[in-house]
Formats: sequence, structure tokens, C-alpha cells
Amino acid sequence: MTQETRLISVLAVLGICTVLPGVGRTGELYAQDPGAEALMEEAGSRYQALQGFCATFRQTLAVPLLDQVTDSQGRLCQEKPNLFAMRFTQPEGDAIVADGEWFWVYYPSSDARQVLQFAMNDHPGGMDFHREFLEAPGEKYRMTYLGEEVLDGSSTAHVISLVPLDPAGFDDARIWLDRESSLILQARIEMENGSVRTVRLSDIELNPTPDPDRYRFTPPPGAQVIRR
Repeated sequence: MTQETRLISVLAVLGICTVLPGVGRTGELYAQDPGAEALMEEAGSRYQALQGFCATFRQTLAVPLLDQVTDSQGRLCQEKPNLFAMRFTQPEGDAIVADGEWFWVYYPSSDARQVLQFAMNDHPGGMDFHREFLEAPGEKYRMTYLGEEVLDGSSTAHVISLVPLDPAGFDDARIWLDRESSLILQARIEMENGSVRTVRLSDIELNPTPDPDRYRFTPPPGAQVIRR
């Protein structure tokens, strides 16, 4: 992973930030696609009932500015209200962790001697695209139902387009909701700089047994911690 790709990857992750709830840019409420709205409400209710989950992820980051596509994978876990861990098996050792107090980004595949550390309150809800997309989506997005799609030849998902009504750090998003469980199986986010990040979830485990080590990060010996 190049320095430029690493930086854009971090910005893409942090770009999924919590936008302020409200109405559209014109100050008027947008009429929503009733099919999309009903599916989003059902998915939101499902999300609200969960304390957390873990899943295997596959991520693709396409960066047109660099004419580059980067694939990665690993295990992702999150727990309410603000715990998150994205640990990579490819590239092995890369990690993004929110421990409730600090937000850590470590990419040894690019630079094993550098760790980025952010205050959690600088990026509230930033990593939780379930919370971002499923909490009061009608106040934040113009939603459109695009139809059904079969993922990996097995799971059938509803595809919904989400266009932010106010500045959100990205221009457009699509989510794939499992037709049976209403869980998010895939999210695709198109950033303002043209980069596109797609995350596919599988082997989803709901409300896993609590494990404090899951959301703990300790900078490796000798690494420089850069606090932002």
C-alpha cells in the first residue's frame, strides 16, 4: 500500500462521518421513495435491537486520481455506543480501532513505525456506517429503491441509493440490505474526491460474547504515535 493510497484510505474511512440531522439544503423536506423508506425503517429497527456484531469483511478502494484499486480483507467488529475494530488479514497486521476514548489507525504494510491517534470526539460515529445510514435516514438522505441483487451467488439483497441532503463528506452511497434479515451486507461510498470504497460483510455474528481485548490497541514498541 503506497503512502498516497494509505492517506486516501484513512480519509475515506474518516469521511463516513455523522451528519447533522435536518432537512434538505433548500430547507424543505424531500419526498422519499416509499419502498426504500419502508426497507430502511425495517433495517433501522433491526439495528436498534443489536448491541453489536462481528463480520468478515472484504474491502475495495478505487482511487481514480492514482489509477489504482486496492483490495483488503479481515475481521470487523463494533459495539454500541462507540467501540470499533477493523483488523486486517490482508494486508496482515493493519488495524483501525476505536477504543471508546481514542481512534487508532495503524498500517504496518505501509509504515510499521507510525501510528495515527485521533480523539474520539473528533469523529463521532465516524466508523459506524450502520448508525450513519440507518438512524433517521429520511432526515439525512434522499433514498431511492434500485431493485434486488444476488451477492456472491447466494444472498439476495435490496439495493438502495442514499444521496446526502447536507454536506456529509461523500457524494453518494448505496447499501445492500439482506432480503431475509434486513442486515447490511454491502456498502458502497463514493467520496467527494472521486474515490470509491466498497465493503462487503459475510459470516455475520450478532451480539458476540463481550471481549475487552477486541477493542484494545497498544502501539507497537518503537512506533511513533502522531496525535491529530
